[in-house]
Order: sequence, then structure tokens, then C-alpha cells
Amino acid sequence: MRRRIGLSVLAAGIALIAWVGVTLVWGDPFTSLYTSHAQHALSRELDRTDAVWRRADRRAGPRGGKRDEVAALLRARALRFERRLRDGAPIGRIRIPRIHLEMVVIEGTSTDDLEKGPGHYDAATGVDTSLPGMGAVIAIAGHRTTFLHPFRHIDELRPGDKIYLEMPYGTFRYSVYFQRVVVPTDWSILRPRPYEKLVLTACHPLYSASHRLAVFARLEGEAI
Repeated sequence: MRRRIGLSVLAAGIALIAWVGVTLVWGDPFTSLYTSHAQHALSRELDRTDAVWRRADRRAGPRGGKRDEVAALLRARALRFERRLRDGAPIGRIRIPRIHLEMVVIEGTSTDDLEKGPGHYDAATGVDTSLPGMGAVIAIAGHRTTFLHPFRHIDELRPGDKIYLEMPYGTFRYSVYFQRVVVPTDWSILRPRPYEKLVLTACHPLYSASHRLAVFARLEGEAI
């Protein structure tokens, strides 16, 4: 009996150590399964939205022109897209080649929103930020240890690294230029600049919510 109890305790200890190891290296697998399922559903919904915009573009015919003209057109498209947005809806995809990230971004940063993927700061969740192409500040939050931990490795981003936001109405390329650790109440990270600024935020350090890591990037290219 004692031997069986001892073996059971040993097995439980090994399982616990293995669980901690998996979580430390790859993040929590159970919440990641939930987010993975949610991402598939969001991706299908976003595909439908993309198709609507593509059909409208085909009817409108070829688009081109100088960069200022393209920027003005993208701003108008972003404003039109924004008018139909709802909290919890997929708004586009974020790609960061440096950290091998590609996920659907959801509108909102509530607890429920961030369990499904990276979330765009909006008025419904307390802090309103712009959309790509509008020439202002765009902010996106993400988990680092749970729920597929999309922003786990954003601390590895360096100046010059690229971040892409692929929206139904256009694609936007940003270049990282800085990162900073702040307290959660420091909203100076969203201060407007003379250029379109993208801010990625996540809890810092890992396994703690005492601070926020903010990565800053500047728009350097856009296309319809």
C-alpha cells in the first residue's frame, strides 16, 4: 500500500513538473486549444468580409495613383470599414515574420476578446484607438502565456523588424523602432505622433501583470 501511494505521489510530482515545463516553454496548452478553435471561426468570418470587399473592388475597377492619393483612398476605406465594426468581430490579420506570428485580430480588449486572439483597443473596452490607414495611433493587445500567447515573444522585436496588418480594405507595413516597459496605467504610450503609429502591448514580465511591455512601430508602406 505504502509503495503504491509513494508511486502515485511520484507520478503526480513528475506530471506537475512536466506541466510547469510545458507552460514555461510553450505556454498553457489547454487555453491554447480554446483560442485555436476561436481563431478558426474568426478566420472564416474574416474570409467572408474579405470576399465582400474584393467583389466591391472588382466592380470599381483598377486603382492606382500617387502615394498621397492611395493614402487618401485608404483613409476613406478605413472610415467606411469602421462604421460597420462591432465589438468582438474579426478586423484583420497581424503578421510578424521575426516571431513567426500570424493571427486574426479581434475588435476589443475585454477578457473574452483576448481569449480569442490579439485585440484592438476600442471605445467599448475603455480605450479607443484608430484603424490602419487613418493616420493616427493603432493599439493591439495580446496574451504572453495563455490563450495561444500571441505576443509571448514581442520582446524579441528589434528596430527595423516588420509588422504587417492585413485588413479587408488594405495592407499596411510597419517598422519597429522602439520598445518600453510601463505600468498598466501609463497611457502615454498612445500619445499621437506626426506619423501613423502602431503599438503592441502585453503583460510583463512573463507570468506577471505588474507591468506592460509596449512595442512601437511606424507606418512605412500601404497598399489596396
